[in-house]
Amino acid sequence: MSNPQGVAGSAAVRLVFEYEGDDVRLVLQQPVDTVVRGSGAEGRAGYVVETRDDQGRSLERVPARGAFRESAEVFPEDHAEPVVRVDVEARGAFTVIVPAPAEAAEVAVVRVAPPGREAAPPAVAARDVDLATFRLER
Repeated sequence: MSNPQGVAGSAAVRLVFEYEGDDVRLVLQQPVDTVVRGSGAEGRAGYVVETRDDQGRSLERVPARGAFRESAEVFPEDHAEPVVRVDVEARGAFTVIVPAPAEAAEVAVVRVAPPGREAAPPAVAARDVDLATFRLER
């Protein structure tokens, strides 16, 4: 990926991903001059993009809103009929802006499963699945 501006020194990076099913591709990394504040993504089920250091430790999570949609609204030809939602294969693109501190070395797209109903130790309750990991360009 071409990134003439580089990421170093940026407060944040805009990432554009494409996906089909669970196959994820990072198609653009672009430094942006903004500050990303607390994401509120901790403890929520869904998809997040996580920045990590060189040792793979999590630095920050940002929700991937609108990613991996598995349904679509279908509008009927007859406007008197209701709009319905149908299942579709997850396919599309999404954009997130993640914090880019100096120690951020990679990003991961992570599926966060809802916690189980049964009481379990935190290590068991966390069912995060890494879908893809990418190096940040510097």
